[in-house]
Amino acid sequence: MDNPILTQPIVYLGCPTLGAVIVALTIQRWWKKGSGGGKKGDGEGAVRSYLTLLPFVLSLCYGMIAVLASSGWSALGIITRLGLWGGNGLGYTYLVWGVGGTSPEVTRAAPIVLSPGGYCVFALWTALVIGSHVWGRRLPRIQNIAGVLAGIFLGMAAGIAGVMAVPLASGLNLAGGWWTGGIQ
Repeated sequence: MDNPILTQPIVYLGCPTLGAVIVALTIQRWWKKGSGGGKKGDGEGAVRSYLTLLPFVLSLCYGMIAVLASSGWSALGIITRLGLWGGNGLGYTYLVWGVGGTSPEVTRAAPIVLSPGGYCVFALWTALVIGSHVWGRRLPRIQNIAGVLAGIFLGMAAGIAGVMAVPLASGLNLAGGWWTGGIQ
């Protein structure tokens, strides 16, 4: 096996492009809703609340750290790798067959590793994402799914992973150090 997807996945340009499309469409929908969304009676002075984007942004960050930090041989790792594989296929099809471009490889060198405490906080975050999906309203559920998928699609791309991996992993490791220090 030259490149097993579970241990070192390859990301092609179409996958992060698909993630960027999800982010752009979510922001466009938020913008249109805040400006009245084309409904009569809402008026032009409608106020946009950044808090309505919070479930999506948290899910986006979760998807990025999930694909970067989860081992390919764990349940979450298998799920994220399957999502990454699907995003690669859809993104490649979109770029090559949809718009006539190319889809070169843009993989990050290696996944990141969290500290034991960082993995505890990551496990808590996983439970909160699942709980938000199970007990949330319809729109936050869609935002959660879209955010996690966009994060998975964007997370392993070299440029994005290089920028986002350090603050996300450092934040989880810092919170994990506090968590493990507090319960010992």
